[in-house]
Amino acid sequence: MTKSFIYIYGMVKLIQLLREITNSPKAIFLAGPAGSGKSYISKQLLPTNFTTINVDDTYEELLKASGLGLKQKDFTADQLSQAAKLMGQAQKATKEKLAQTSAEKQNLIIDGTGGASRPLLKKKQELENLGYKCLMLMIYVSPLVSLERNQNRDRSLMPGIILRTWRDVNQNINVYKQEFGDNFILINNDPEGANKTFSPELTKTFFQASAAKGKPKTPEEIAKSKAEREKINVDIENMVKNLPEFTTIESAKSKINEFIS
Repeated sequence: MTKSFIYIYGMVKLIQLLREITNSPKAIFLAGPAGSGKSYISKQLLPTNFTTINVDDTYEELLKASGLGLKQKDFTADQLSQAAKLMGQAQKATKEKLAQTSAEKQNLIIDGTGGASRPLLKKKQELENLGYKCLMLMIYVSPLVSLERNQNRDRSLMPGIILRTWRDVNQNINVYKQEFGDNFILINNDPEGANKTFSPELTKTFFQASAAKGKPKTPEEIAKSKAEREKINVDIENMVKNLPEFTTIESAKSKINEFIS
């Protein structure tokens, strides 16, 4: 076997490999807490010809069709129960949509909070087994910004849910950074002059503005809920004092363009 033949054979294999990489379907995981501005950042950075998978889109349609509306922070116990059933329907429909579009090898944007790392990373692995290349774009905002934007949006959630989700999402940053490697992007979307601190005292006005009432709780359940809220508050207070390293918008654009092309 001549050297020239070996060289040509190697080049052919390299070209085949490059074609496989270029032609691989792409999946972009979009993550961030409520009010992080994912829609705003997406319009700046993400391609418009990808299929978006977002359980919230289906859920909001079901809420409107049911007559419940979107202001969940003001729901009664019965309305919260009805909303939970609708979320189950939305999750089932979204799972079916993802199965169909991924089987067709469509390029995808999977929009969620990223609060639960295990199912997200399982989904990532399943897509990679189908030949997908995956990237994560995570958006950060301070907890008080998240609370304020939630209060002003059409589908507003209870403040307790907002804070728990904020804690869970941001606790996963290092996990996602490790799993996605160079294909992990974290952008700080705090507005100029935002209050980046946190204390339970600063959240009182948001809780007072929420009229939602869940089912009556036993003394044991009340004590458990109180302990959980206190734990969440302590976690958030510690987290805002140790912020992660963020990606600039310019660097994010470059990395995403390289990924999709």
